[in-house]
Amino acid sequence: MLMAALALAAGGGLAPCPVPSGAETLWRPSTRYLLVGEIHGTVETPAAFADLVCAAARSGRPVTVALEYSADYQPVVDAFLDSNGDAGARAALLTLPIWNDEWQDGRSSTAFLALFERLRVLKQAGLVRHVVCSDTGENDPKPMKRDAIMARNWQAVPLGADGLLIALAGNVHMMRKPVERPGVTIHTAASLMPRGATMTVDVDYNGGTTWSCQQDGCGLHSGGQARTVASGLVPTTDPDAPFDAVLELGKPVHAALPALPERRDFKPVTEPIRVTG
Repeated sequence: MLMAALALAAGGGLAPCPVPSGAETLWRPSTRYLLVGEIHGTVETPAAFADLVCAAARSGRPVTVALEYSADYQPVVDAFLDSNGDAGARAALLTLPIWNDEWQDGRSSTAFLALFERLRVLKQAGLVRHVVCSDTGENDPKPMKRDAIMARNWQAVPLGADGLLIALAGNVHMMRKPVERPGVTIHTAASLMPRGATMTVDVDYNGGTTWSCQQDGCGLHSGGQARTVASGLVPTTDPDAPFDAVLELGKPVHAALPALPERRDFKPVTEPIRVTG
């Protein structure tokens, strides 16, 4: 099936999936888990992630995708991926609680809705085996930490001899070493993965805007300082760096609005911000 899908892609049945220079090293044979970290709430990062998935699959690796969505959402996500993607299918996907959550942190954006559509097309073309909702669910042990649950769920995926899991989550989850915060050590999901088989990547860009949850609330925020860094994969040489590499998009990003128009008002802080990575 994979060979037929590759022939379809080569024949123009699917849109191109351009990736920054050097990105092809991310799915070298020794890598079984490619963990991509983002700051939620941009148009460009989920699109770049979809391009990575597409390019990795076209290289011949059997690809499974993992997303930072509750495991409880799996049946609804599966139904969308198996659908024709029409308005009714999108409406059913949008019934998941995350889209209507008060805390619009970027995972319920128009960009993620577009990502689901890209993954639907790739899955139906045979280039993506499965899309796993790998965040916590109602049946998970309550004392178990969220990052530990995500790492467990990634490693539970049957990849086969040459399979590759590509995951997207908030960049704190994807840091390869535990993170020290005042009074607490966060054992990140990436730090709990088999080191020799795991590649961690942070996505960076040249400023712009994001829709994210920060100290003042959830809404439009700066995407960082404007700069002129070229696109490409930049491996890290510092052993203490939080990631194995940085994927530079080489352009400013744009805020991805909540998919539901009624959730596009700025929400000021009235209670502690829920940290999602």
